[in-house]
Amino acid sequence: MPRLFLLLLLPLMLSATPPVPNAPAATVRVAILGDFNGPYGSITYPPALGRSITRITQEWQPDAVLSAGDLIGGQKASLTDVQVRAMWAAFDRDVRRPLADAGIPFVFTLGNHDASPAAPRDRREARAYWAAHVPDVTSTDRAAFPFRSSFTLADGSVFVASLDASGPDVDAAQRAWLAAQLASAPARAAGLRLVVGHLPLAGVSADKNRPGEVIRDADALRQVMEAGDVLLYVHGHHAAYYPGRLGRLNILSSGGIGGRDYVGHPGTARSTMTLLTLFPAQRRATFETVDADTGAVVRTETLPARIDGRGGPLLRVGEFR
Repeated sequence: MPRLFLLLLLPLMLSATPPVPNAPAATVRVAILGDFNGPYGSITYPPALGRSITRITQEWQPDAVLSAGDLIGGQKASLTDVQVRAMWAAFDRDVRRPLADAGIPFVFTLGNHDASPAAPRDRREARAYWAAHVPDVTSTDRAAFPFRSSFTLADGSVFVASLDASGPDVDAAQRAWLAAQLASAPARAAGLRLVVGHLPLAGVSADKNRPGEVIRDADALRQVMEAGDVLLYVHGHHAAYYPGRLGRLNILSSGGIGGRDYVGHPGTARSTMTLLTLFPAQRRATFETVDADTGAVVRTETLPARIDGRGGPLLRVGEFR
C-alpha cells in the first residue's frame, strides 16, 4: 500500500477506534442524611440538622448526599398549599442550597411526609418543587421524577435507582421497572448498584414495627434486588440507624435527626448521619456513622447483633460486600 495512502487513511482509522471506557472511581463518598422533617407544617429544622450540613460541606465533602426521604413535615390535610410551599422553601434554604453552593448534589427518594400516595396535593407540590431543582447528576430514567428515577454517580461508577416507596405498596409494575433498570446498560457498566426507598423491607424501630410501616410483598422486591446484584438497599422511615443484612441483600436503615428505639431494645434512640465510602472496583462499601447531636462516632459493635422486626431478622454487618 503506498505510504501516502496510509498517511491519509490513518486519521480515519484512529477516529473509528472505540474509546477506552473510563476506569471506575477508586472511591465514591456519599453522605446519608434523611428523616429530618420537623412537626407538621414546620418551616424550621432541629439544630442537629444545621450541624450535620456544616459537617458535610466543610469536613466530609462527599460526592453526593443521598436521602431516604421525609424532608418536610407534610401529610396533613389541614395544611394549605401556601404552607406546603413554605416548607419546601425552608428545605431549599437550609439543606439543598448550602449543599449546592458547596458543589454537592442532593439525591433522594421521597417519604410519606413529602409525597404520600394518599396526599395528591403533597405530590403535586413535590413535583413542582423538584421540577425546578433537578439534581446535578447523570440521569438514566427521569420519566416519573421525582417519585421514581435512576441515575449514576462518579462518571458512571455507581448506579442508583430511587423507588416510590413513600407508602407500603411497591407493586409488580414498579418491581418490573426496577428489574429493567438494574439490567440496563448504565447499571451493568457501573461497579456498584444501590437502591433507595423510604419504607423498609423489615422492621427496625419499635414504634414503626407494624403493618403499613414496612413494604408489603417485601420478599418479592428483595428478590429483584438480589437478582440485579444490588449491593445495598438504603431506607428511612423508621429513624433508627442500623447496618444489616436480610437474606443476601445488605440493608442500611439510615436513621434520622431525632431517632427511635430499636425493636426489643428500649433506650437506644439517637440522631445519626452516615458517610458511606463505596469501592466500585472491589464491589464493597464501608461506613462511618456519627451521633448528630454529640458528634461522637457510633461504633458498629455497640449495636444489637440482630433485630427481630416484622419481616426480619436483620443481622448486623461491619461493612457491605
